[in-house]
Amino acid sequence: MVNQYIEAYKSINNSISKTELIYPLTNRGFFSEINNLVLAALFCLDNKIKLRLCTRNWVGGKWNDYFIPLLEEYNGLMPVPNDVFSKKREDVFLKMYHKNLKGRKILQDDIWKEMRSSSFTEKYFNFPELGIDGSIFAAKRQLCNILLSYNKETYEEVFLMKQADSDFVKDSFGIHIRRGDKVSGKTKEAELFDVELYLNKVQEINSEIKKITICTDDYNVVENFQEKSPGFIYLSFCDSAKNGYFQAQYNKTKDIKRKRAEVIDVLKDANLLINSKIFIGTNSSNISRFVTLMRNNKDCYSLDTEWSPL
Repeated sequence: MVNQYIEAYKSINNSISKTELIYPLTNRGFFSEINNLVLAALFCLDNKIKLRLCTRNWVGGKWNDYFIPLLEEYNGLMPVPNDVFSKKREDVFLKMYHKNLKGRKILQDDIWKEMRSSSFTEKYFNFPELGIDGSIFAAKRQLCNILLSYNKETYEEVFLMKQADSDFVKDSFGIHIRRGDKVSGKTKEAELFDVELYLNKVQEINSEIKKITICTDDYNVVENFQEKSPGFIYLSFCDSAKNGYFQAQYNKTKDIKRKRAEVIDVLKDANLLINSKIFIGTNSSNISRFVTLMRNNKDCYSLDTEWSPL
């Protein structure tokens, strides 16, 4: 059924000729990019704007490195700025080129605020040919199913695991904890929650489940869980050398294989959390919001904010 919707989306998007938006994947975190791309895709659908991708400056690689091509790639002579909000002279010129000369919609000016407005996010969306009929939650969830079609290599890296591990995950609490720049430094975006708060939530929800799948970017988190509550059985694929994810460090990395490995790790974590019995995270994180979306909010708990489409 998803393949039918994929073809329908291609047909709808490619049939639009008057107005287009080139969406640049830039230097933000992986699921931040995905979250905003899907939101923009919905906005374009609702406003009859053709959506194209520009991934040449994406720190994660190329879209085709992970997903089956769906959106047409922009390969014009004038690249979209690497940083979507750049104020550099050359980027201002490129913005003028796309907006004034080519008549394209510009994400920075025309779309960014509009797709975050209550007049848009509180709409009811109905695109039966795409299987969309409901709130922005339902619409974004279906668009994720359509747009995020993994290629064979990525699928094998992300989804294939030992049967014993798969069975463990399905009977466990899936817990996501971000450290690194998410909760520290100049770019701090959220409060740090101690592992005891997650363990308290586990006991509150279901004290009979003794299995926990930990998805984190800092192995110290895994050790903290084991020290503070040894009565649980734990599963984590976090490398013991990891001590928090820092976007600025990742952006500077020149090793392509290492960059891909980081993206695959994030996708693996998302898959584990989606397939766990009960999910606990923080909705200040784009990963948590994505997981909640893909679980259709079933047995999902956030220690901080409510789910948001933004």
